[in-house]
Amino acid sequence: MAFRRDFASNYQFLGAAFNGDLNLLKRLANELDMGDGLEETVANIKDLNGRTALHFAAVGGRAHVCRYLTAEAKLDVNARDGKGETPLHNSITADRYPTAVHLLENGANPNAATDSGLTPLHYAAKSGLKKFLLLLILKGAEVDAKANSGTRLKCAAIHGQKKAVKILLDNHANPNMILDFTHPPPPLLASILASSFDCVKLLLQAGADPNTCSLGMTPLEVAASNGETQAIRCLLNAGADPNVTNSLGLKPVEVAALGGHIEDVRILLPVTFPIPKVTDWSFDGIMKYVNSEKFERKRKLRKFEHFFLSASKGEDAFMSKDYVNAIRWYTEALDTEAALLSCQTFLAFILSNRSLCWAHLNDGDLALRDATASRMVLPSLPKAHYAEGVAWNLSKDFKRAAESFLTGMRLDRKTRQLNDLFRDHRDNLQALDMPPNM
Repeated sequence: MAFRRDFASNYQFLGAAFNGDLNLLKRLANELDMGDGLEETVANIKDLNGRTALHFAAVGGRAHVCRYLTAEAKLDVNARDGKGETPLHNSITADRYPTAVHLLENGANPNAATDSGLTPLHYAAKSGLKKFLLLLILKGAEVDAKANSGTRLKCAAIHGQKKAVKILLDNHANPNMILDFTHPPPPLLASILASSFDCVKLLLQAGADPNTCSLGMTPLEVAASNGETQAIRCLLNAGADPNVTNSLGLKPVEVAALGGHIEDVRILLPVTFPIPKVTDWSFDGIMKYVNSEKFERKRKLRKFEHFFLSASKGEDAFMSKDYVNAIRWYTEALDTEAALLSCQTFLAFILSNRSLCWAHLNDGDLALRDATASRMVLPSLPKAHYAEGVAWNLSKDFKRAAESFLTGMRLDRKTRQLNDLFRDHRDNLQALDMPPNM
């Protein structure tokens, strides 16, 4: 393939696709053809983010340009850019319905996933775009297919998109589907977090479990914590158990009292079994109890106990190579306030291990997030740099990966612990241009 030096013409070509100037597009295609032929010429014109002319035409809503690019220039309708987005993803983001129809009718994959695991249906669910949801489902989009980013229903619920939730439920989306512990929360919890009472009602009517638990939290506890009075009533009517305790041993009524949600306390108190340590089981009694020094000391102690217990379970799962459950327990540990008060070495170690878990599950973005956080907490921890190297490697940034490994090796000259870690994870690594004698 001939090397193209005329970057200005390349971007003019992409601009013509976006603006719908088909005549200019065709003329530039001929001018840029250096003997490779129309198909290869057009396929190799991309911006710095890997987007083709078809991506630009999709964003611009230029169906006629898309028709030329797919029919005459034979451009791949499922071409992926640097983030893994296809032109179909772009047409949904830009709300270009006719363009999406054209792409789907010409072979666009309705289940194509980005590098983050997001399908076109995720995009439509997040934005609540009814016509796109119906179109994608009609064209074969899988409502409950496994995805790295969680279900489409959760995506709609966490953004409070009640119309999208209803459409997905009407098309047999499972309201209780949880892919694994790495993608909390389930749809019902997500809708409460989004303060979307309409979504809560729809999910419960569709059979969502009011007592589902995610990372030690139940829907009723989350509603009590956030002061979602309507959701609390709805959950209780659907059979939510007000006596289930959270990871710190607190019932929803205690959580509501701690948050000062007076109306919620009055609703929960009559349906909750009395707590033995609350001698005066009344509104005034429980408010006095949760605001006592004794209760606060006990709550802080429980936080530390839960933090260390969760971290220990995470370590056991990590050593057993049960990376999904390791993420679950490490996440529970890190989500407690006690994590902020723990020693830097311990906190950085947990973040490094969770990063390596994400790496084993091939989620480079989350692996890099945790590794970077670990390094920032404790720059002198060799394992933090190693985990960052693994994450960069998954992202195919081999230069940064090599730099991270080198830094880690320099910090670990005596024990050479990273040599063992390198061997343990060599299947995740590509050959790196590393200095000799590492």
